[in-house]
Amino acid sequence: MFSNHFVAAMSPGGYLGLHSRYRVALVLAGCGARDGSEITEAVSAMIALSQAGFSVSFFAPERDTFHVINHNTGMEVLGTCRSMLDEAARIARGQVQALSALNVSDFDVLAFSGGFGVAKNLCDFAFRGVDATLALDVRKVLFAFLEARKVICAMCIAPVLLGLATREKSLKNVQITLGNGSAKETIDAAKNWGCDVVLCGSGEACVDHLNKLVSVPAYMIDDASPADIYACARAMVDGVLSILGAR
Repeated sequence: MFSNHFVAAMSPGGYLGLHSRYRVALVLAGCGARDGSEITEAVSAMIALSQAGFSVSFFAPERDTFHVINHNTGMEVLGTCRSMLDEAARIARGQVQALSALNVSDFDVLAFSGGFGVAKNLCDFAFRGVDATLALDVRKVLFAFLEARKVICAMCIAPVLLGLATREKSLKNVQITLGNGSAKETIDAAKNWGCDVVLCGSGEACVDHLNKLVSVPAYMIDDASPADIYACARAMVDGVLSILGAR
């Protein structure tokens, strides 16, 4: 049985280095590919950012997920709900804050990993497609970083958030990626919102220097392996560094 001292010692995520070059706010949508944040993507992003010397703070909406999916069967678990904040703490080793507490002035970069939770919890793209809207708390944070001209990066399906922001803020010449072309309905929606969709594969990033956006395909690549996901995370970090002028 763990002592309280041992549990307390394990709690810090260990990603907030005092001498880190840049500060990243990584937004999670729960825990689990089917109803929250995709774990391989979130962890790959954490490792790639840490290797590059970024400090990472974790945030999640203080709301319940849209629903709960049994990841073994793929079936919805009826009559239950889970907190995005509490579930995200599983990935962040307990060090996660409410999205409402995110202050744009404290960070250099805003980051989103993927997972169906992005399309179900951070916006309603999974249900409304091209007519989707951003969740109000996500909209507030996204707009704050866009208006502050700070870097925003997104993995997998999360670039749809950038697409929705493009439509809602009437941004111009926005470039994002949503994989290598197989997600046709998603790509068509992003184009409808005014985005230029760039096809990217493993280890490739779409870097929009004009709007300070970086996106990578991750599991939007057909039959992607964990190695592909990490390669995308590294490419994303390289893209962020190129915008920040550090590479």
